[in-house]
Amino acid sequence: MVRIPSLEKFLDNVKIGGQLTELHLNYEAPADAMALGLDIKITKEDYIVSKMRFKKDGKDNEKVTIIFSDFITISNIPERAYEYAVNGRFAIEWVMESYRVKTDNDSGITNAPNTYGDKKYIFNLLISIISVSLKTIDLIDSMSEYKKI
Repeated sequence: MVRIPSLEKFLDNVKIGGQLTELHLNYEAPADAMALGLDIKITKEDYIVSKMRFKKDGKDNEKVTIIFSDFITISNIPERAYEYAVNGRFAIEWVMESYRVKTDNDSGITNAPNTYGDKKYIFNLLISIISVSLKTIDLIDSMSEYKKI
């Protein structure tokens, strides 16, 4: 006979699971950079991405600033946002690596993500992923410990 244990605060965890599901299904939903406490410096309204990178300034955590392009810098990214990883990779870094111009050595085909549609899509996606990362960590931290009753 198989027994399914009753868990303490089971319904609370079910609710949190639903919130996580909703959050991850709608990960592209616009996020408010100011509400996240991000500092965005735009010297020119040019959202073309070649390759995003972290600003290297010799400080302990160099991941607080992303150089999005020659004209856009995103700073004050909370360290906590890098606690969220999928398959061992931080979601923010996955976006940075995936959305860049690159040419396949074998085929010569160039992937140019700037041609995907909305000119601000990649920028908005990065802000959304920072938000999703923070909210995911908050929700997971709010889950109760696994205890049988």
